[in-house]
Amino acid sequence: MPRAAARRSGSMVPMLRTVFLYAAALLACAPALGQDYSGTYTAKNASGGTVTLTLEQDGEKQASGTLTGHGTSSLQVVARVESKGLRGTAGNAFGMLYLTGRLTDEELSIVLTEPDVGGKPNPKRATTLRLARMPVKMTPKDGALGEALTRNAWCSFAYTTSGTLGKERMQFLRNGLVNQTPGKQARWRVQNETLQFSRDGLTWSPERLRLALNSSGSPVLLAYDKEYVQCD
Repeated sequence: MPRAAARRSGSMVPMLRTVFLYAAALLACAPALGQDYSGTYTAKNASGGTVTLTLEQDGEKQASGTLTGHGTSSLQVVARVESKGLRGTAGNAFGMLYLTGRLTDEELSIVLTEPDVGGKPNPKRATTLRLARMPVKMTPKDGALGEALTRNAWCSFAYTTSGTLGKERMQFLRNGLVNQTPGKQARWRVQNETLQFSRDGLTWSPERLRLALNSSGSPVLLAYDKEYVQCD
């Protein structure tokens, strides 16, 4: 090999090693960043009661919810989804705890850490909770409506006051989440052929939505004065 070519080949080795290390780091981060923490998680506390954590993930990086059954008052959770899991706080009017979490399969392990006098996490004053994600239940009777809702996204079109054509889109996911555009992610379920929505997974409100056929024979979703058609 000519000397100049050998020098070029040798100079590429560190560069290739850097590229490989960077790619490996991206692959290591990908599973955690791609996880969806939305759902309801439960566990038994020391007194035999139930600890319940409801989380709603907004996009890929933010998660919020409520933790009940851990102590005498509920805690509001605000966290960020990072490569190593959740990182944020859980608190109320009485104070705040640092929160970290890691989701493995259907088990969410969270660590609640008290702040020290300087406001930093005190690892000597920490509690670990291991919670199991509750499955989304759908009875056989409710399966027909649920199957129809999840088959396609649903869109509604209407002109705004400025004369532009506006679009609303709902995507019902089989994991019990519904993505609304514009709007925030929520949870959905069907009970007795009635569609229900929830923001926290605990309080559910029925929605007057029903499936029907329009005059051309296509399925539509009717809601008050709106009509949703199947869309991509």
